[in-house]
Amino acid sequence: MKHAVTLFLLSTVLLVSCSKRERSDAEEAEWAEIEALAADAAEVPASGNKMPNAEPTIGTVADSEFEPYLKRLAEMKTIQRAAGETLLTSERLVLDDEKRFVQMEENVVVVDDQGTLMTDRLVGRFSVSNEVEFIEAHGNVGLVSSNRSASAEHAIYNYRSGYVQMEGKASASDGSNRLSGERIKLWIRGNRKMICEPNVLLEISPDSGVKIEGMSGQTNALTEVRADLAEYNEEEGWAELVGRVRIRDSRAAMNCEKIRIYLKEDNEIDWIEAVGEVIIQSDDRKALADRATYHADEGKFVLEGDPKVKQGLNVMTGDRIVFWHENRRMVCEPNARVLLYLDEETKAKFLKDIDD
Repeated sequence: MKHAVTLFLLSTVLLVSCSKRERSDAEEAEWAEIEALAADAAEVPASGNKMPNAEPTIGTVADSEFEPYLKRLAEMKTIQRAAGETLLTSERLVLDDEKRFVQMEENVVVVDDQGTLMTDRLVGRFSVSNEVEFIEAHGNVGLVSSNRSASAEHAIYNYRSGYVQMEGKASASDGSNRLSGERIKLWIRGNRKMICEPNVLLEISPDSGVKIEGMSGQTNALTEVRADLAEYNEEEGWAELVGRVRIRDSRAAMNCEKIRIYLKEDNEIDWIEAVGEVIIQSDDRKALADRATYHADEGKFVLEGDPKVKQGLNVMTGDRIVFWHENRRMVCEPNARVLLYLDEETKAKFLKDIDD
């Protein structure tokens, strides 16, 4: 009966320590209750007195002797997680203590110092010191940590390496910006980085403070970035999008094959490099080049590699073109060439000025 009651308690809620700190011993009163129950256990007849085909005599346990366990169960339902511990709850649980294996189903919730994980089904493995080593979640996976959240259909978490992989409509959000794709991989320890692929969609909110002059205007519109792959390296301070990159908002658009964003220590944009058939469209201006860089502090674009800028019917070419979006200033050098198509009014004024 003790084993049945113990399994029932474990199937209701399981508390596993994530640190090497051992949990305190049972209170003396609890041990006294357990010893009293054991002393009142059934008496089994000696083997020499056993009757053929007779069932062994078993003792009875009074209902009152379940009360300590029921009281303990009620306490466990309201238990508070201590720092360094992981609290796991679910409707059903299978535990193999020898193999350090646990399977939980329905309304699974895992809480630790890093945040909260919710899912339909969870499989976990633990070390001999009761440290969580590996977790695999299936169905309606949700993760919440501070102002960040993530979701997917399937996720694995390797506690030892700090590696997380989410698959199936995977998405991650920091409250303002949202990244989604078919698969998101995270390394949350050591060299912290993230890879999302394929079918990447990055949605940048105007409230996030991320702004590229000439690519995001003064409106409250969302900026969308699409690519085949996105990678973010926190330690080295850069983010990269590769493969059919498309950036869109209400005022401007950019196409290229690869774009890398270099960040300052405060995660503000330092400068951006776009390569591979770069096309920038803003208002009535269209620019083409093999390589384009954007310098945030100066608010300027630099076009290189057979650059061209078309504004209306006018076209400018040269070895290198620099333009500032805000004041609409442009410098082209060397080998600058400009092809002007003047409207009739401007042409008449130009010819009159020459005659004068």
